[in-house]
Amino acid sequence: MTFGKKFVAIVDDDEAFLDATAEFLRSVGHETLSYASAEDFLQRAPMGEIACVLTDVNMPGMSGLDLQDIIRTRHPHLHVIVMTALADKMIERRASAGGAACLLRKPILADALLRCIDAAG
Repeated sequence: MTFGKKFVAIVDDDEAFLDATAEFLRSVGHETLSYASAEDFLQRAPMGEIACVLTDVNMPGMSGLDLQDIIRTRHPHLHVIVMTALADKMIERRASAGGAACLLRKPILADALLRCIDAAG
């Protein structure tokens, strides 16, 4: 499913993961925008053109969970998918309480990622 002219925004400080995820999503028909930090996303993202945000939890500076909180306050219609390599119940609870559309564990399975994006759209 594509979002028309809407983008999937990917926020992750791991450049290789960011590039690979963007390339994979483009290969299956999604438009993507990539950001190396939550701060970069908040400064540069064209919010009216984004369908959902895929964000890592653990990043230098602002965490993905803090980003989720800001998005919920400023853009409550925007779906957020949270990713983490950590198996932590507190992260799960905070992501869920913050309204995350999905919580995905790294390494992320392609099918799980696509299901979450489709459900968010």
